Amino acid sequence: MKGISGKVVVVTGAASGIGKATAERFAAEGALVAMLDLDETSIQNAAADLGLEDGSYFVQPVDVTDDEMVAAAVANVREKFGRIDVLCNIAGIGGKVGAVEDQSVQDARKVIEVNLLGTYDMIHHVLPIMKEQGEGVILNTASVDGTASYSYEAPYAMSKAAVIHLTKSLANENGGKIRVNCVSPGWVKTPMMDATADDFGDMDYKNEGDLIDYGPLGRVQEPSEIAGIFAFLASDDAAILNGIDVHADGGKYLGKQ
Repeated sequence: MKGISGKVVVVTGAASGIGKATAERFAAEGALVAMLDLDETSIQNAAADLGLEDGSYFVQPVDVTDDEMVAAAVANVREKFGRIDVLCNIAGIGGKVGAVEDQSVQDARKVIEVNLLGTYDMIHHVLPIMKEQGEGVILNTASVDGTASYSYEAPYAMSKAAVIHLTKSLANENGGKIRVNCVSPGWVKTPMMDATADDFGDMDYKNEGDLIDYGPLGRVQEPSEIAGIFAFLASDDAAILNGIDVHADGGKYLGKQ
């Protein structure tokens, strides 16, 4: 895609799932990729599995809920590559599945700290670098749950709804030089999806069709398909897109409008 080759791209949650696929896609487009996740060994293994070339990537362990670690990670990426052109905030957790009365404030707080405040903190430290450069792209990961509000996922839905509004606020604040958009997947074939689906099996659903609604597309999305959307939004082909939320859910949301 136009305008990605040679750019420095930071991907959080890069050890697996959508994050790993996104790192792979940007590397294939000729970008320099900084892969961030909790465990350094897991990220190294992911990079080796993808066959990334030496010098084209940088591995950095980080807990996005730890401000000091985030600040250090961003500084290390800048020291390594000299700049940051694209930030893909993909790190996230599903949290527990259950009714609100069965989930504690601590349960909700953990989800919000990772999904919302972790995203916020990465942006807080990367945005000044992009402003100094005079350009950049920030891409956040929301969810169809952030607009459709499905049952038994209140903390997760809260966190993702807030990410959507954070995206729009940032897009308003930063105008033409720094674009900010987000992607809202539906069911994507990742370890987090498998764990969430297992948890939903304990709820009061009568059949599998109610348990996992794929929407009119009729199938789960692949991580590589979501990665392609991140790549497009980061490219010059998407230069007029700012403040949007892309529902990459196979039409799942249509049944909730």
